[in-house]
Amino acid sequence: MDVVKIGLLGLGNVGSGVWKILNDNSDEIATKVGARLEIARVLVHNPDKQRRVSVPRGVLTTDAEGVVSDPDIPIIVEAIGCPGQDTTLARDYMLSALRAGKHVITANKEVLARHGRELRSAVTDGGGLYYEGAVAGGIPVVKVFKEALAGNRVLSIMGIINGTTNYILTRMSQEGSDFEEVLRMAQALGYAEQDPASDVDGHDAAYKLALLASIAFGHDIQVEDVFREGISRIKLEDLCYAAELGYAVKLLAIARRDGDSVELAVHPTMIPHGHPLASVGGAFNAVFIRGDAVGDLMLYGMGAGMMPTGSAVAADCIDAAHNLIRRVSPPREVRSNHVRVKPMDEMESRYYVRVLVVDRPGVMAAIASEFGRAQVSIESLIQKGRGQDPVSVVFVTHRACERHMQDALRGIRALDVVHSIASVIRVEAD
Repeated sequence: MDVVKIGLLGLGNVGSGVWKILNDNSDEIATKVGARLEIARVLVHNPDKQRRVSVPRGVLTTDAEGVVSDPDIPIIVEAIGCPGQDTTLARDYMLSALRAGKHVITANKEVLARHGRELRSAVTDGGGLYYEGAVAGGIPVVKVFKEALAGNRVLSIMGIINGTTNYILTRMSQEGSDFEEVLRMAQALGYAEQDPASDVDGHDAAYKLALLASIAFGHDIQVEDVFREGISRIKLEDLCYAAELGYAVKLLAIARRDGDSVELAVHPTMIPHGHPLASVGGAFNAVFIRGDAVGDLMLYGMGAGMMPTGSAVAADCIDAAHNLIRRVSPPREVRSNHVRVKPMDEMESRYYVRVLVVDRPGVMAAIASEFGRAQVSIESLIQKGRGQDPVSVVFVTHRACERHMQDALRGIRALDVVHSIASVIRVEAD
């Protein structure tokens, strides 16, 4: 082959990055592949719209079926996303291309998390499904699991895989600003959408964790199996107490093996300042992996954006072109459907609990009694200020079962000396 033709579906943020990289670096890529990669057709909704990149008018089209079914275009890049949170269009385009024997590349984590099994089943001989850009942008984490760690039994994953929430928590910690103020700043800078729910409520991280855990553990993990809790309840006061206790607060995506079960959760987490993830700031992402042979390693970089995600998609285009030239398919992903996902109430953690109480004698004893009744042991406590109403009291517990912890919280809420439980944050000690 002298030229490998690519059909690009969508010219938004990711699609523009792919166009720019494949054109700007075309000579270097051709040398590596042994053929020139040419984006032959680009699907757009409105050919007259002003865009970040300059694409010849004749390359633009509104005919999706014409791109997907063109026998001269063996590689299809899906970059239309999920308009209105609807995965149907992207899924249908990819299924059509895969069933036609094409190589399909996507960075669409939501479609993969919801329809990954169906898409993998549609791969035919000579074709393939590639999705390096779907998790952590330009960080090559999918390839690491599939190739570099193929000889390992992956024991755990802890990741900062949503740049928006990491930016918000970092700015809150560094500048002493509250959540709403920093969220508005993130929206103004383009880090957060005008409807930020997917990011701040943990949906985006849950999709990505479902994908990572599926690859790492070799099981079909559904996004519905992932416990999810967002960051909107985190207050500046909690970040200050965390720093005093020697922790940073991050929205972590966590997957662990536990015997024959797996634990899957996305939630705000306090991690010690000495842990590598604690120093990951701003909109950066990082994935901390533990394997039985390799031990601990961490991947770090920009987790989203036009160029980082475009870089991952371009790398998949190069892999697909190599496979086309050699007339081979990428290795099939073998996954088991049989795995027990541990319910959240069976998981164990340490906990940070901030309680707003009446400042009078006997309050500590009453709260400690409820912890003890529920079999939760207290490691430390902090109380500052006198004569306030209410006053904050912070408890950090030893490792406890989630079910026992929720029992203790119900008992504490019922105490007449307690105004409210202001915050509960899980604590990673390891």
